[in-house]
Amino acid sequence: MVKRIRRRLGQAAPVSGNAFIAVERNPQIVTAACLTVLSVVAIGVLLYVARAYMLPIAAAFVFAVVLAPLCGRLEWMKIPTPLAALLALIIASGVAYAGFSFIAAPAAHWLDDAPKTLKKAEAQIHKFQEPLKTVSNISHEVDGLSLAPTTPKARTVVVQGPELTESLIASAQVIAIQGAFVLVLTYFFLATREDFRLKLIAFQPKLQHRVRAARAFRDVEKRVSEYIATFSLINIGVGVAVGLACWQLKLPEPAMWGGIAAILNFVPYLGPAVTVGLMGLAGLATYDTLLQASFPILAYFAVNTIESNLVTPLVMSRRMTLNPLAIMLAVSFWTWIWGPVGGIVSLPLLIMLKVVCDHTPVMRPVGALIGGAIERSHERGIRGLFGHRKPATDDDEETETPVIPEAVPIKPAPEDQENAAAA
Repeated sequence: MVKRIRRRLGQAAPVSGNAFIAVERNPQIVTAACLTVLSVVAIGVLLYVARAYMLPIAAAFVFAVVLAPLCGRLEWMKIPTPLAALLALIIASGVAYAGFSFIAAPAAHWLDDAPKTLKKAEAQIHKFQEPLKTVSNISHEVDGLSLAPTTPKARTVVVQGPELTESLIASAQVIAIQGAFVLVLTYFFLATREDFRLKLIAFQPKLQHRVRAARAFRDVEKRVSEYIATFSLINIGVGVAVGLACWQLKLPEPAMWGGIAAILNFVPYLGPAVTVGLMGLAGLATYDTLLQASFPILAYFAVNTIESNLVTPLVMSRRMTLNPLAIMLAVSFWTWIWGPVGGIVSLPLLIMLKVVCDHTPVMRPVGALIGGAIERSHERGIRGLFGHRKPATDDDEETETPVIPEAVPIKPAPEDQENAAAA
C-alpha cells in the first residue's frame, strides 16, 4: 500500500545509499564542494603570506568606511570631495593624536621605571612561591636520582641575535612606513568612494541587483560608522571608570591605565585579557600583599562585567546584534593572520560581512548565523506613517513596493456630474 501511494505521488521507495546515488548522478556537487574548500584554504594562505601588503589595505578600507559619514557631511557643506577627504583624515588623525598623547607622558614615565617595577614584581612572585619551595626541592632531588651511567653533557651553541635597540629601530621604521601607506590609501578610498560606488552599481545587469547593491553600500557605511562611534563612546566610559578606580586604589599613573583599558577594549576578549595581565603586574609591583595586588584586577573585572553584560547589550541591541561565537572566531582568526591590528579590524570586517550577507539572498543564512537581522530606518518610518507594512516576498522583497494608505473617496468635479446626467 505504501509503495502504491509513493508511485502515485511520483516518489521512489527509499533505497540504501541515496547520497551516493545522488553524487554519481550529479558529480558537479563534489567538484563544487572541493573547489569551495580549496578556494577558502587558498584565500587564507594568501592573507597570511601577503599580510605585510594586505593588512594596510584592509586597515585603510575600514578607516575609510568609518570616516565616510564625516566626509559626506563636509561635502554637504559644499566642500570639494578631495578637500573634504583630506579634512576628514586630518580631523581623525588629530583626535587619535590627542588620545594617544593623553597617555603618552604617563606611559613614558612608567616605562622609565619599568626595570624597577619588574624587579619588584619578581620579588613578590618569589615571596608567594616560598610555600612551594619544599615541594620543588624534593622534585629536584628525585630528578637527580638516576641509575643510568652519566654521559658528558653536549656543548650548546648559542647564536646571538640582534640587540634590542636594533630590533626596536627596525620595528619603528616598518610601523612608520605602513602607517604612512595606510593614511595615503585611506585618503584615496575616501576621495574615490562615490565614483567606485556608482560604477559598481552600474555594472549590475538588472534593476533589482542595482537596488540591492546601492542598499548594501549604504548599510555598510551606516552600520559600521554607527557601531564604531557607539563602541568608542562606551570604551571612553570604560577608560574613565578604570582610571578613577586606579586613582582611588593609589595605583601609579591612573590616566595611563584608563587609556590602556579603553584602547584594548576595542579588541573583544583578547584586549581585556591583556589588560588584566598588565594590571596584575602593576598590582604586584605596587602593593605588598597578594590581596592588595588583586584589587586593581577586581576593579577592572567589575567595570568590564557591567560594560559587557549591561551597557553594551542595552545600547548595541538597538542597532545590530552579533553572535558572541562569531565575534570570538573572527577576532581569533584575524589576530592569528595579521596580529594585534587584525584583532582591531576584525569587528568592522565582521559587520561588513554580515551586511553583505543580509543583502545577498544566497548568503542570508550566513548573515543570520553571524547575528540578528538589520531593521532599516526607512522601514520604521513607513510603519510609523501608515501603521502597517505589506509583507515582503522573495520576488519583491528588494523592490520594496510602497504601502498605500486607505483609499479616501474623491468627490467628482461638476463637469463630470453634468456629463453623467446628460448621458
